[in-house]
Formats: sequence, structure tokens, C-alpha cells
Amino acid sequence: MGQRLIVGIYPESDPKKIEAALTGQTGIDMGRLRVVTRDAQSSAHDESTISFVHVREAQNSNDFSDDMTHGQGMMTDSGGTSVPGGNSRGPSLGSLSNRGSAVNYLAGVKIPGDQIDNFNDAIGAGRVVVLYDANDEAAADAVSTFCSAGFRNVKAF
Repeated sequence: MGQRLIVGIYPESDPKKIEAALTGQTGIDMGRLRVVTRDAQSSAHDESTISFVHVREAQNSNDFSDDMTHGQGMMTDSGGTSVPGGNSRGPSLGSLSNRGSAVNYLAGVKIPGDQIDNFNDAIGAGRVVVLYDANDEAAADAVSTFCSAGFRNVKAF
């Protein structure tokens, strides 16, 4: 029995509204929902049975250059990332492939590349992306439940 990831977009991150949309719907375990949002963490988020991932906070506290050099033994405050005394230049930030100018809020989530931009755009615009793991047998019901609850762009991966 395999696992499927059900993904949908909801217009806001208010835990009470998400819970109300799914209340009475069959087959959804609220404790297994993950909601990716750019909204600031609040006590309502903390008190909810739904798990919220606040990506704005993660982005603000995580500098891209720190990720590039973390654990590499490099001195990044000495004018660059080259090794002192070395003549060859390694990869630069300009050589990295990115997805345009958009931030990938869903890095590490198994959403195909041809679909992930839609979900990242939704988060960037202030909506939320709801993630739910379901086994193969329950995936179709979970997709139907998300659609009935008013979620948009519902997909199973």
C-alpha cells in the first residue's frame, strides 16, 4: 500500500476557517494536515490541531549564502567564497539554477516541478497550501473532500 500526497490551495490561514471547511467531511484526520503559510505565527495557529509551517519566518531567519557555505569550512567574510591562495574559481551564485525570481516555499515537498510553481505562487500571494498524506485507497476520497471543502487546484501526487 503506497502513500499519496494530497495538495490543495485555501484562500487564508485562519485555523478556525480551515477546520470549519473540513468539519463534517469524512476521512480527513486534522492532526495529519500541514498548512504552509506566509502569515505570522499566532496563538490561534499554536492552539490548532492542524500543523502550520510558517515559511516567512523561516525565510527571514535563513540567509541563502549561509546555506551555501554551512559546514564547508569557508570564510565568507573575507571578500568571497574562494579558497585563499587558490587560482581556480568554483561555482558562483550566478551559476545556480533557480525558478525565476520566485522563492520555493515547498522545497523538499514531493510536488513535480511542472506543478510546484502554481503552489509557490499561491503562498506568495497570501493563500495557503494544505498538504495531506493519504494511502492509495483513501487518496481519491481525500481529493473529493478537499474539493467539497472549497480548496482549489487539488492534486494527488
